[in-house]
Amino acid sequence: MMEINQIPEKGDDAAPYGPTLLRMLIIQRHWQKFTAFESQFRRAAAELAEREDEPRLRKVTVSRRQFERWYAGKVKTEPYPDACRVLEHMFGWPVQQLLAPVSDTPESAETGGIIIPQHRVSSRLISIGGMLELPLNSPVADDNIIMASEWPVWFGTRLAHLIALIDNWRGPASELDSLQTLLHQEILMFDTSAPESPYGLRMVHALSRRQALTTVAALPLVLATSSAISESGRSAAAATDFFLSRCAASLTACWHLLRGSDLSTVDHTLSSYLLALEGAARRQSRYQVGAARLASQAHRIAGIVALHRNQIQVRERHCKQALYYATVAGDSSSQASALISLASTYFYNSDPAQAATIYEQVFALGADMSALQRSRVHAELAVVYGQLRKERDAIRSSGLAGELYPDHPEQDRSFLYAEFTPASLSLEQGLAYVALAEQYPDRDYKRKAADIFASVERSRSAVPDRIRFEIINHQARTAVLLDDLDAFETYISRGLDGVVLLGSKQRRREMMTALQRARSAWRNERRIRSLGEMLQLTAGDNSKESG
Repeated sequence: MMEINQIPEKGDDAAPYGPTLLRMLIIQRHWQKFTAFESQFRRAAAELAEREDEPRLRKVTVSRRQFERWYAGKVKTEPYPDACRVLEHMFGWPVQQLLAPVSDTPESAETGGIIIPQHRVSSRLISIGGMLELPLNSPVADDNIIMASEWPVWFGTRLAHLIALIDNWRGPASELDSLQTLLHQEILMFDTSAPESPYGLRMVHALSRRQALTTVAALPLVLATSSAISESGRSAAAATDFFLSRCAASLTACWHLLRGSDLSTVDHTLSSYLLALEGAARRQSRYQVGAARLASQAHRIAGIVALHRNQIQVRERHCKQALYYATVAGDSSSQASALISLASTYFYNSDPAQAATIYEQVFALGADMSALQRSRVHAELAVVYGQLRKERDAIRSSGLAGELYPDHPEQDRSFLYAEFTPASLSLEQGLAYVALAEQYPDRDYKRKAADIFASVERSRSAVPDRIRFEIINHQARTAVLLDDLDAFETYISRGLDGVVLLGSKQRRREMMTALQRARSAWRNERRIRSLGEMLQLTAGDNSKESG
């Protein structure tokens, strides 16, 4: 179904394709399943045939493979003219723009981060409320355009206030966690101020929030070298105070950015000053404890990024460095978080026995751990106990995790860096029952897992993008256990969006694992083959990786 009109391509053919406007509009309208898209395509063809008085247009159809290529962005030439007309009728955009990467469409050009052409708000692909969103083609009423323009002003004012607070911080370096707590509360105010509607205002708020966080995250870069410190005109002591307060602020912003889809932004920013921060953490001085505590956080964040690049050994090194600096700082809470991160590394590397050993070491820290951290240890230990066929231990640990989880986790002293939201608790409890279901297939653990995962969708709590898509991937895995092919197709289709949003090889690896199990459960099923091909196309992967 190809015509000769060539669509220009960028870069190497093996590189991942940027999401196209067509893909983003399909996601917005929840037409990711072929059956849903095909139904809408047929309806649009019938409408166009009637409007143009051309009955032959009713016969224009789309094949599953053609849809997969359109959705993945792997289209080198335009479809036949009649198919182009149907697509343009469906979405209201020229086909050249529909099949081009989002950032290449004229309407996605940004002016100061915001543009409102013809009463429409437009931007690049972003995440709003934890969901993959394309704020293109979103009408904004006249009385809301002025409101939309106020958000950048509001965030600019708040940003100036935060920078003044950071640069005028006079507390001792050993108490920089107080500065982080204060900044964390300020950033939470950003989130509570978000408008629930209309859509265009939510988008402008999300863009302005992200820009503010990115600015705070980049604050240490100016003072990340000794030459920069000497040129600043400050004494060495004053410059170190200044640098560490900015590092504390940057790490706070990075933790919040990690709840979205900004893995690359975080990695680039953090790598620019990590060596300088480690230097302060290794030198014996009055700054060492505070710097070491911050360095421990920095390595844990770097370990999260490494995980999503599928660099398990790099993550392991970062987690061990996080533990080293937490020990230098003499901070039991940081030690607990570092040990948990190290243990989870072995879980992701399919070594539950080693993971269990490390998790159990955390309990030696005793009362120095916060309730939130104790809940996380029990929750993640339940998963590896399930994998190790320790049925009673897994069920007991999962229950304890729920009992220990605070009613108001945001008030826990470790909430910022504990990386354990209510959705994270549900993820681990669900995974524990998935592990039990795979070890004991004759028992009803798989239904329990499905119910726990589904509870996240009903929750009103914010769900970080990384956690949301990890849950979706494991919902697909659970659908295989439940022999529910329709549910599997739905979850895998949604999981594909996470691969694009996060650029995460770890999330893709989880999807490949789910597909492997689906192929074993539903041999020769055409839909499974199509989903596998779509994943390959979406990732732009021409390798021979099996899945």
